[in-house]
Amino acid sequence: MRNLSLFLLKLFLYWSGVFLLQQLCFVFWDLSRLHGITSTAVAVSFRRALAMDVATTCYLILPVAICGIVLLFREIPGLRRAIRVLNTTLVLITCFISVCDIALFGAWGTKVNHKALSYLVYPKEAMHAIAGAPLAQLTVVFLAQCAIALLVLVRIDHRRSFLAARTWHRIAVPVFLPVVLFIGMRGGVQPFPIDRSWSFHSAYPLLNLGALNGTWNVIVLLAEPPAIATNPYNFMSDEEAAHRFTALHPPGSGAPEAILAVKRPNIVLILLESWTADVVGVLGGDSGVTPGFDRLAKEGLLFTNFYSTGFRTEQGLCATISSFPSQPKTTIIRQYGKFDRLPSLVNVLDSAGYRSTYYYAGDVAFANTRAYLETMGIDKVHDENSFPIKRRTRWGAYDEELFAFYLEDAKEATPPFLHMIMTSTSHEPFDVPVDEGFPGKDQPQQYRNSVHYTDRVLAELLEACKAQPWYASTLFVIVADHGHFLPHNRGNHTAERHRIPLLFTGGALRPELRGTMSATFGGHVDLAATLLNQLGFPRTRSPWSKDLFDTTIPHFAFWTFDDGFGIADADQCQVYDNLSGLRLQRRDTTRSDAQDEEQLRNGKALEQVLLDQYLDLSQ
Repeated sequence: MRNLSLFLLKLFLYWSGVFLLQQLCFVFWDLSRLHGITSTAVAVSFRRALAMDVATTCYLILPVAICGIVLLFREIPGLRRAIRVLNTTLVLITCFISVCDIALFGAWGTKVNHKALSYLVYPKEAMHAIAGAPLAQLTVVFLAQCAIALLVLVRIDHRRSFLAARTWHRIAVPVFLPVVLFIGMRGGVQPFPIDRSWSFHSAYPLLNLGALNGTWNVIVLLAEPPAIATNPYNFMSDEEAAHRFTALHPPGSGAPEAILAVKRPNIVLILLESWTADVVGVLGGDSGVTPGFDRLAKEGLLFTNFYSTGFRTEQGLCATISSFPSQPKTTIIRQYGKFDRLPSLVNVLDSAGYRSTYYYAGDVAFANTRAYLETMGIDKVHDENSFPIKRRTRWGAYDEELFAFYLEDAKEATPPFLHMIMTSTSHEPFDVPVDEGFPGKDQPQQYRNSVHYTDRVLAELLEACKAQPWYASTLFVIVADHGHFLPHNRGNHTAERHRIPLLFTGGALRPELRGTMSATFGGHVDLAATLLNQLGFPRTRSPWSKDLFDTTIPHFAFWTFDDGFGIADADQCQVYDNLSGLRLQRRDTTRSDAQDEEQLRNGKALEQVLLDQYLDLSQ
């Protein structure tokens, strides 16, 4: 019994050391992310991680302990070898999870979750998505973690006999050892076992997720169902949530400003992959990255406070067409029986005689996109199989080839039409081999380079469209599908990460509006109501969509991330984390707590109603 107890104690200390090493790698992977975080806060994060590390250690020790109990009664060489193989395998798995968490936090601001795992059904695209990660460095970290862990593991004596000479040892160990491990697995003797919320203790997502043991997180993910069965965000009564939602989305009482010079224009909606306001010069971003867009802004109406609903293309697409915001924890476009019940801007326009076409230069089947588009009523969907491709990135043909195909195909279009063009060249890993004047191989420079490329060919597209007979009666709506954490390494929850460009331009825009700006706050969900009101058509069935030009209603932006939300209007911007219950960002610190609490309560009501509606869609 003594030998088994000593062996398990060594394993306990061993795994605690492994998890400490992995937390160090996660927190200190990118020192720039620690800017503004005190050493005391970092220390608290490491202390906070101890309970979950203990719980995870007990999970990993449990199968070894069961084997050890068997070896109390009889020496079985094969079982002893199995313990070695098991521990070695667990080391490799935990180290792999550790580097996946490092990579995923850099891209999405989270650790492994159900949303990330859902992308594994598209292995080719998943590989493309991680291609932008620093794979060489991550491989070195993985090998280093494995080497250190395995070198220590082999020094633990796996050969010493566990045979128990006394009968009471054989009785006491099988009874008490599982009890001790069970208490450790639940994190202690408190009424409820620890969960993810235990790790969320600060206003810094890096420290919160650093305290979340990655292996424990994956164990729980595998044990819990991926689909949301009940609303996890019951902040208030259903009546209060509904009342607040209605107050934030009144019908409006005035005629919105007319921006159209023609009654029934064609609509060309251009979705720019991963464009963030941080690189758009006219929005105060880095100078010189988007000179083409900056020139186009002088010919159109630019919104300066427009925000993406989420951080993936399909989220922006659903919010634009169906006016349904992105959801924490899940993505509705993957849910058959839900997305097909969403309202559709396309169907409203179709009933008014508009023919619709979607243009994309990659695999439109990815993330259920084709199924969603066809369900929403798109008449024709073009993708990489629609035209010969000369040059391509991992995600599809270069944008200039897509635009050239569009110009040729649009010659046959019968007005009025709705055309949606989805770019892809500025998608990570930003490996388009063109020189746009941004030297260097670091990710921020590669990102700027790829955005500048798309900007250049976008300006050329608009110039070419001016020569088309349909241009004078066409409204162009240019908007990003979502923002990006690059080039300034924004936290994935932050308002800056979600701020994106929105521009109305084209021959159908009233001349006096060219070169103007609007500071109205809004997001993807507002595009449908805005366009339909301008056209004089019945509004979309979505209660989320607001006309950006209606001055009689409140305007705000609302977005979600892995497990939280942000809400911003002209007076204040706040970001709230659901697990910790903490405010992660606050724009104006001079406002009273009561005023800010009211805005936060409105954001909680929006998130609660959003998940209620998401669940109701399958009923």
